[in-house]
Amino acid sequence: MSNSDSHVDSDSEEFDCDNRRIPLEHLPMFKRLASVNGKINRMKRRQLIDIMDNKKLNTDGEIDVLKKRLKNHYRMQALIKAKICESEATYFPYFVVIDIEATCTEDNPADYKFEIIEFPAVLVDAKKRKIVDHFQAFVKPSINPKLSEFCIKLTGITQDQIDKADSFEVCLKRFTKWLEEHELGIKHKFSIVTDGPFDMARFLYGQCLMSGIPYPKFAARWINIRKVFRSFYFTKQVKHSVLCNLNAMLTFLDMQFEGKPHCGLDDSFNISRICLKLLEDGAFIDQNERIISLKTPTPYGKDDPLPVRPVHNIFCDGMHSHNKRLVKRLKNLEINKDI
Repeated sequence: MSNSDSHVDSDSEEFDCDNRRIPLEHLPMFKRLASVNGKINRMKRRQLIDIMDNKKLNTDGEIDVLKKRLKNHYRMQALIKAKICESEATYFPYFVVIDIEATCTEDNPADYKFEIIEFPAVLVDAKKRKIVDHFQAFVKPSINPKLSEFCIKLTGITQDQIDKADSFEVCLKRFTKWLEEHELGIKHKFSIVTDGPFDMARFLYGQCLMSGIPYPKFAARWINIRKVFRSFYFTKQVKHSVLCNLNAMLTFLDMQFEGKPHCGLDDSFNISRICLKLLEDGAFIDQNERIISLKTPTPYGKDDPLPVRPVHNIFCDGMHSHNKRLVKRLKNLEINKDI
């Protein structure tokens, strides 16, 4: 898979700050948001609740969560006013939640080639805040066509289902057609959502290499819901030490897992429920990871490097202190007092 026919970035960049750039006319808005965020940081809980009650915002949660929720409210209002976002729902009006299942053994060797055996997706309407459709395809592996007993027990996928399944290339075409039927990427903006980096950077990327097909454009960037969850519900001091797998996130939100664990479709439904809860609580959900092209593209085994880099984007994170040129441009502008 060459860079010319695949939708991946080079791994030469140490830090990525998204291809989207702030138009000159929006710079005062981001400066004003930085000032508003500073005021919110200094507020006491009672002040936060009074303001949020007045704006009809959810006031449940710790004080740090309240601050993030109020900041996100002002940020979204500014983005709507600047016509960057269409509504208060999210930057992306649709999410496609994917949780891939792959071949496995009880003790995967270091060079084990994970092949996709289930490709599910759940479509979430962020504006209406509900699940509207789903997709599921079983995939026939070519390198390890016979599933291990461990894999069958873990995923619930039977050998008969795999024997009757289509190849990955056919399944990917079916999925692309499903996206087109919903006009995703055509009329409607959308983003892939995953629970961690492995679905895109290990399973999909590796499968495309093994199948000899280009990595799909729709998966060049995605939302790792774990990162959004940690950033929204926990402080910087503790968020990286918090257990953040699917069950842990559900438990934190007082939810129970629905369905069978490690069934890709059921996992995708439960990730969608977390996504909807984040929206309900006022989180701003935007892309935070991207695929890259490795110099030695062999991302098969568990010890191989993941071809993934973080995405830090202005619409979600606001103004970054590392961007000195942006800060200088802001200082040279007359600041608008209105958000």
